[in-house]
Amino acid sequence: MAPVVAPLELSLRGDAAAGKDHMRQAVIFGAGSVGRGFLGELLCGAGWFVTFVDVDPVLVRTLAADGCYPHLTVSDTGTRRTTVGPVTAVDARDTDAVLDALLTADLAATSVGAAVLPAVADTVAGGLGRRIGLGRPPLDILLAENVHGCAAVMRGLLAERLPRLSPDELASSVGLLETSIGRMIPVPVPDAAEPTLVRAEPYRFLPYDAAAVVGPPLEVPGLVADPGVPFSYYGDRKLYVHNLGHCATACLGRLAGAGLVWEAIGRPDVRLLVRGAMLESAMALAARYGVGLPPLVDHVDDLLHRFGNRALGDTTQRVSRDLPRKLAADDRLLGAYRLAVQEGVPTRHLSLAVAAAGALLLQEGWDAPRLWAHLDAALAGALDGPRRDLLSRQLDALSGGFDAATQLALLEDQFEPSRIA
Repeated sequence: MAPVVAPLELSLRGDAAAGKDHMRQAVIFGAGSVGRGFLGELLCGAGWFVTFVDVDPVLVRTLAADGCYPHLTVSDTGTRRTTVGPVTAVDARDTDAVLDALLTADLAATSVGAAVLPAVADTVAGGLGRRIGLGRPPLDILLAENVHGCAAVMRGLLAERLPRLSPDELASSVGLLETSIGRMIPVPVPDAAEPTLVRAEPYRFLPYDAAAVVGPPLEVPGLVADPGVPFSYYGDRKLYVHNLGHCATACLGRLAGAGLVWEAIGRPDVRLLVRGAMLESAMALAARYGVGLPPLVDHVDDLLHRFGNRALGDTTQRVSRDLPRKLAADDRLLGAYRLAVQEGVPTRHLSLAVAAAGALLLQEGWDAPRLWAHLDAALAGALDGPRRDLLSRQLDALSGGFDAATQLALLEDQFEPSRIA
């Protein structure tokens, strides 16, 4: 695995900007938490010049003027402040400036969210057209988005905007590299004194789909690739282990009266039950992809430790918001549950995670018939017999709040051995 290196501490002011012509150049769409807190730090740390594209006038103006930005790595052992650079920024609405940046870019990246991807595709398509016309090399794009099948989505958007290119020509002109964002980065809080300041946890590894690269190899410490498994494994691991555990922690934490994620996971009863759900999902992933279980168990325990990072200050309310989306058929809760059923591994703890989210939805105004109709539709044949009975009993018990002894007794009643040795 590539070593972790500190960000390059450079300030780009005045004539220093001329040095960018001798550096590898990256264009990052989105100067938010992931853009600055992760992508910019990794690339600048590897000696790249980064141009951010954003619509926030304060961010654009400050990044362009300073040529760098402050980055805090926060943990329970302390805070490390570094300066990330050299960077600049252009307004996303300044199409000519963005196209100029794309023309000379050696790499691009997006971190904008699903709703903004079509607008980014408009600009990227224009940039690709110019690059092809001038004989520039193909362009790889890191897709740092929480969008399932993001490469296929982006390829479809670009194909619509570049109808004269055949599928083969498009594939040879742009590499669409999905990523799995495992780093926890709080949403930046506006600070008048330091508007570009961003905080992040110490974890600095970004798995990406190396099989999709069309340009030269990406030699950036922190960007990691594993040719031994399909990249979908990393996407599923993020969703069905990391996101599942984070959401389950927040849901059980709220029901137990914990306002912060670190408070919730610091409770031994919550930690035990969340770990059980994450391990059930890990067993299902191991079965589905034929990977070893021990590294997944290590990953689970590392995540549980990271959830306890007090310095992140993440709230259970934020992590458990938008529960209807997180209870979609293929999302973190029901998706992990369905995968476990399909692979024949236990679902007792996963059932409790689903019940905790359902209990919060009932508190937020859903009624029981609506909740069960949603679960039945999403889980289809996966929710029948003993599994349905357990979920019902867990949900009923949570109506009076979270009581660990009650939930542990229900788990014991419904013990089911795994088929995995």
